Amino acid sequence: MVSEVNLQGALQATASRTTGSSRQRRSLNSLVVAEIALALVLLINAGLLIQAFRALQKLDPGFRAENVLTYDISLPSAKYTDNQQIAFFEEHLAQLRALPGVKAASATTIVPLGGHSGTFFEIENAPPKAKDEQNPVVLRRHVFPDYAETMGLTLVAGHFISDQEARATNNIAVVVNEMFAKRNWPKQDAIGKRIRYPGTNSSWMTIVGVVKDEKHYGFDQPMRPGVFLPYHFSPFGRMTIAVRTFNDPTALIATIRTMIQKSDSDLPMFGVRTMSERVQSSLWLRRSYSWLFGFFAAVALTMALGGIYGVISYTVSQRTSEIGIRMALGAQRSDVLRLVLRHGMLLAGIGVVLGLGGALALTRVMRTLLVEVSPTDPLTFISIPLLLAAVTLLACLLPARRATRVDPMEALRCE
Repeated sequence: MVSEVNLQGALQATASRTTGSSRQRRSLNSLVVAEIALALVLLINAGLLIQAFRALQKLDPGFRAENVLTYDISLPSAKYTDNQQIAFFEEHLAQLRALPGVKAASATTIVPLGGHSGTFFEIENAPPKAKDEQNPVVLRRHVFPDYAETMGLTLVAGHFISDQEARATNNIAVVVNEMFAKRNWPKQDAIGKRIRYPGTNSSWMTIVGVVKDEKHYGFDQPMRPGVFLPYHFSPFGRMTIAVRTFNDPTALIATIRTMIQKSDSDLPMFGVRTMSERVQSSLWLRRSYSWLFGFFAAVALTMALGGIYGVISYTVSQRTSEIGIRMALGAQRSDVLRLVLRHGMLLAGIGVVLGLGGALALTRVMRTLLVEVSPTDPLTFISIPLLLAAVTLLACLLPARRATRVDPMEALRCE
């Protein structure tokens, strides 16, 4: 019969032998902690980036992209005078509006997400500027009537440029966006106010409408002050045509191309894209690095779980004799289970603490990318560590359960 003294001596001797590889175990433990910390950093930042991407998709862009086809037409100046350019685009838009399924059609020099054309404007009766105050660059777009309806802009005040106003040769009517109005008349109504290009020889233009700011430069980019001018005021040879339809706008491409060829066989129809495609294209970079972060986070998580499973399995195999002797001394299977799980969760806890610090540091660098999302979003910083801890617990459970099946008699025979 084995005495308790002999069992205790065997336990001490076994423990002494298993600690002979303590340096190796510390290295393995450090590696697992680093893997868990890295996985948590990547998971938290991937979660924040994906949240930011989804938030951007839900933002109101200030225009309605669905069922809008856009394409470019460039009239050569050697062939078309200003009046001929006006006549061509007016005729082309009239033909478009007559097509079945077309709800509205217009043209502009730049559609949302389509680029920038900046200039300066002088405000009538504007107070003197401060010493270091600069005149802001204003986004300028020349448009045909019906542009607001075609692009789905939201009027805040007044009305958009009518066909009659577009043809006027004096008292030019213009429309500004909210940012332009708030910057220049923060406590006044902008309707009826006048602006002009810098210079005493420039004609004053009257504001007849104010539209809601649109995400012209991208869903995550700030908007500039903007002004819409009538195309007839200053004709351009190259224009982007916008067509809003009741159904899929791409079904009209072949018809429109044929229509252009009949008007002028030398004119190409190029830059054909729907506004929905423009929106998706503007978001592709964010979508790419959001899912790229997610991919690396998944790889890091897999490595971390594999690492902690391997370390716990290795520890159990090295401590099989010790565990058997403990059970012979009266330890219950639940005690052995807690012993093994405690080791694994201790490693996970250290990794989570280090990972939280790393995640906080990285979010400071990525702050500009986290549009509409707080860099320290409580839900993300609480739920992901808890989820990681739960998955780590499951990874430790299998080797821990294996440890509870150690036969004490077999361990004692080995001793």
